[in-house]
Amino acid sequence: MTLPKSNPVQFCKAFIQRELDEYRNDGPIYMTYWPVMERMIKRADELKLPFQELIESFGYSDRTEGYPPSNAYIWLTLEHIWFSSDYCQEDIVKVRENYKELKTLQEDIVELASRLSTKLQRQSDLYETSGFSKPEYQSLSGLVELASKKKPLYKQHVSKKLKSLTYQYDLKYWPSKTELVSAIADFEKAQLSPTHCQFPEDVINGRRSDFKDFVLAFDKAFDEQNDLKTGFRFSNNALADIINVVLDLPFDKLATGEAVRIIRNRFKNMVTVI
Repeated sequence: MTLPKSNPVQFCKAFIQRELDEYRNDGPIYMTYWPVMERMIKRADELKLPFQELIESFGYSDRTEGYPPSNAYIWLTLEHIWFSSDYCQEDIVKVRENYKELKTLQEDIVELASRLSTKLQRQSDLYETSGFSKPEYQSLSGLVELASKKKPLYKQHVSKKLKSLTYQYDLKYWPSKTELVSAIADFEKAQLSPTHCQFPEDVINGRRSDFKDFVLAFDKAFDEQNDLKTGFRFSNNALADIINVVLDLPFDKLATGEAVRIIRNRFKNMVTVI
């Protein structure tokens, strides 16, 4: 399909339509993005500024012509735009809920492992001093054997080797159950906060906003290790137009270039505006 190269809006509309047709014919695939792509086509006049900035930056380049990487920048950036519908508020709320749960679980694991370690140590002390004994004492290899009873590959490749080491080195060479559980607590306590593959830290930890999170996540993609043009930025007004169309914001909640500028300036350590 030959794309019209006399007008940025017509070129990008045709580009998106071609991609949408391919999505529908190949599978179909990426069905959740079809409505966004259709909206971008229908409201292409509202995207006149971002389309113009794309052509000014990369020319009328098509992935079927020229040579990489320059021939792919428009394709990948347009794709990034319709994929950015994932930055809607509902998705971010779910990400924040998962983040909060992970942090809570980490704290709980530290606490529970510490408590269990203390109780195991107390149990060990009592058996050594109270005159009581139990039929069996669990070694490290015994613990691993029990934990791996549903692991056929362990039994096939590892079990005999570990047992031979156990026979070769007595208990003073191995950590006790108490020390193992204590190590779980120490490990979890030392872990940094989890990071997300899509949303930056300021989005996850920030206050709820209609489109602040979109701006930060959208811009961050141009600074990551991917095939997008590194450091590229739409102007504030162009990104506002993208937000309004992609998120289909109501009239009373439309993004403005000034609002985007304020967000970028507030988090200017993360973004660079063209």
